[in-house]
Amino acid sequence: YQRRVAIMAGMEIMEEKAKLTDKLNQAELELFEAERQLVHCDSELGHKMGAINSDNSFKTLHIITPTYTRKTQLAELTLLAQALAHIPYLQWIVLEVTKTKLVTDFLVNTNIQYTHLDSEGKVKSGNKCNALRNIALDYLVTSSNSSGVVLFANLDRTYSSELFDKVRDIEKVGVWPTVFAEEEFVCNPLQFKLASPKYPINLGSVGFNSTALLKTARRFDVNLSDTEGISSLVEGLVSSNEEITVISCDAQFVWFTPIF
Repeated sequence: YQRRVAIMAGMEIMEEKAKLTDKLNQAELELFEAERQLVHCDSELGHKMGAINSDNSFKTLHIITPTYTRKTQLAELTLLAQALAHIPYLQWIVLEVTKTKLVTDFLVNTNIQYTHLDSEGKVKSGNKCNALRNIALDYLVTSSNSSGVVLFANLDRTYSSELFDKVRDIEKVGVWPTVFAEEEFVCNPLQFKLASPKYPINLGSVGFNSTALLKTARRFDVNLSDTEGISSLVEGLVSSNEEITVISCDAQFVWFTPIF
């Protein structure tokens, strides 16, 4: 009787071992299949990343906005944030002479990728907005994500989100109209209506390939106007109007809309 009990117990153990062996074999097959799928995913990811790197629609837009305390500041920040809110691959660089709670709190509550900078006491006189723009450009030089397109978006402009889909393929300098601005141009060929500076382009009417711009080491002159500063940046990249890309000659993407 005891011998029969031992034989039965041994058979149960062998059956359990067989079941565990089957499970182990099945797990090994599943692991092999998972590894095969992982290799396939890595291959697909490589192809997708290559497409992203070569596709202009994935270039980062660096939107540079200086701001200062005034009655309309929050309203203007809100309008620009609404235009930027759903634009992919975008960095909003907002600058103040000294950081304020109003701007800090506002940016925290947006869903936009942003960088908030101040002058660290370096901006005291001259065209302070030009000085702040220079701080943003210097920041991009040291950033690991500086490639893409640079736009200087002032708060006294109103922007259509359509603009930001149009400017990602700028190779050097691209222009479009700012409605109600005095810096006007005509096309075919590109000619500016103002006699000076050399490239009288409104701040809201121009975008730069960031790699090309940052290589020039050109910066805004803090003793000049916004338009004169833009002209200097353009001069560092092109030698004639023919080298400027016209994104549009008559589309309405940007409006000059100072509230006061």
